[in-house]
Amino acid sequence: MPNDEPLTPKTGLVVPQAPALSAAQQAVLAELYLPLMGPLAYSLYAALRSLQSSENELSNRRSHAELLGILNVDLPTVLAARRKLEATGLLRSYYQQDELGAMYIYQLQAPLLALQFFADDLLSVLLLDTVGELRYQQLAGDFAAQPIDLTAAKDVTANILDVFHVDSQKVTTPPLSVQKVRAQLAANEPAKDHSPVLSDDDFDWQLLGQILKQNYVDLKQVASSRQLIITESRVYGISEIEMAKLISEVASLTTGQFDENQLKLLIARRYERPAVSSQQVATEATVATTTKDNKASAQLSTAEQQLVTYAKQTAPYDFLSALKQEKHGFVTSGENRLVHDLIGRGVLPNAVINMVIYYLLQNRELAALNRNLLETVANDWQQHGITTPEAALMHLKQRKQPKSTPTRRKNNRPTRKEIMPKWAQQQQQTESGKQPAQTGKQITAAQRKQLADRLAKLETNSEKED
Repeated sequence: MPNDEPLTPKTGLVVPQAPALSAAQQAVLAELYLPLMGPLAYSLYAALRSLQSSENELSNRRSHAELLGILNVDLPTVLAARRKLEATGLLRSYYQQDELGAMYIYQLQAPLLALQFFADDLLSVLLLDTVGELRYQQLAGDFAAQPIDLTAAKDVTANILDVFHVDSQKVTTPPLSVQKVRAQLAANEPAKDHSPVLSDDDFDWQLLGQILKQNYVDLKQVASSRQLIITESRVYGISEIEMAKLISEVASLTTGQFDENQLKLLIARRYERPAVSSQQVATEATVATTTKDNKASAQLSTAEQQLVTYAKQTAPYDFLSALKQEKHGFVTSGENRLVHDLIGRGVLPNAVINMVIYYLLQNRELAALNRNLLETVANDWQQHGITTPEAALMHLKQRKQPKSTPTRRKNNRPTRKEIMPKWAQQQQQTESGKQPAQTGKQITAAQRKQLADRLAKLETNSEKED
């Protein structure tokens, strides 16, 4: 979990020496990583390379002011770019304090090779969402090696022992200097990949395997594609049965194997849609799950419990689409990427991500999701260990300060009368099979006013903190 340690222009920085990038690595950085992280993060990576220290001594440090001068931007902008480098695996950041003061150690990481990049589930899916299917296919073709047919050729390559004379005893027992260099290089091996791994606790792999076995799909390849399957399942809210159908569509009828890139493209075409109607969301929603946090749920109003139920049932894309349609808007491609990126990090459950979306668009009344606010709220909730929608609502309630007479917002607009939008109310009615008046759970005017007052206090305090 990233920690927001103090950072000022005077804070020191050290960039240990890293191996120079090959031409192939530079091409991958410019063609594959740049679309994901943007030009500023790309420039930051180059700037940090220019600040490398060959001595690798912590006392030989520079200041962030020097870095700001190179990039000609402010500190928050550099911090946002740094987080993108970290998220894409190009940078490892460490913080420490000593007698000389606070300091960050930035260890530059080499970009993946093209084959490794396209094999990485999260990076390849993010690239597909960022550049689109046509450009994605073009990039894959650009980096695809064109093998030469050598079946008719004869291998006449010379062997090393045919050209050089090497003492066999030294090969059997390497000299001490060789052993020391090996040990030194092994100690300086770059850090292992720390890509986020998504939890698959709620995914029924046994059911998926049974269906695919009947369709003669290679289950060994399914096991090797486990991370891709769980990533796509969480991002788009795909059930085990639907995932089995998708895999079967792209699997070979003769070998039972499937191409992961074809599966990604099929899912992107099938599930990325600009808007979803309220009725569609109500029809596609799954059966409500039992509330896990009974104590928190008992403290919520009826309307809040209905919102929590809907947040648990709905995939983030559908939740966002329905909420934007309720506001007479539409989901932008940028919002789709933001949600995909947040899900891909694997730090918050889908239901909690839905509450983050609801808080920003409904309570904060944003017209569209903002990356900085989305990451700030998600980071705050992760640090507070929020894993359920109930806990998210309780966290928001705990942040408010008691006041005696606030009934209107700072901008003098009247407070909203209800917490739950129409599409969520329709979902609740669809599941119960009754009209609101028959369920006995219709919120009263007094409850509406009390809930609106609480939200007004919460939003006022949230704006003060921001």
